Amino acid sequence: MSSVLVVDDERYICWLVEEALVPLGYTVRTATNREEALALIRQEPPGLILLDLKLPQVSGTALLEEIRRLAPEVPVVLMTGEMEAEENLPVAGRLAKPFDLQDLRRLVETLLPFLPEGP
Repeated sequence: MSSVLVVDDERYICWLVEEALVPLGYTVRTATNREEALALIRQEPPGLILLDLKLPQVSGTALLEEIRRLAPEVPVVLMTGEMEAEENLPVAGRLAKPFDLQDLRRLVETLLPFLPEGP
């Protein structure tokens, strides 16, 4: 599955990730809060989740625990401006904000090689 779920309350970040990955063939869905993120994961688990650690009304670490219960096999990458924070979390990677789009693309391609959807 070549879909990425971006969970970030900053719509600009969601848009930026979408603009960077859609031309490469990835499907990108976005959520700006906990409820949207969990609903999308329940609907269809993505191949990769990019998760902001600083969300309103819920911490990224609390949401990560919920994601792990719903979709334990899905790799999660933390997006944060505080790379030292929460070093012991079960994640596949970290992306420092502000991030370089090339770094984003390389990380996604490493964790989620593009697989075209079959018939």
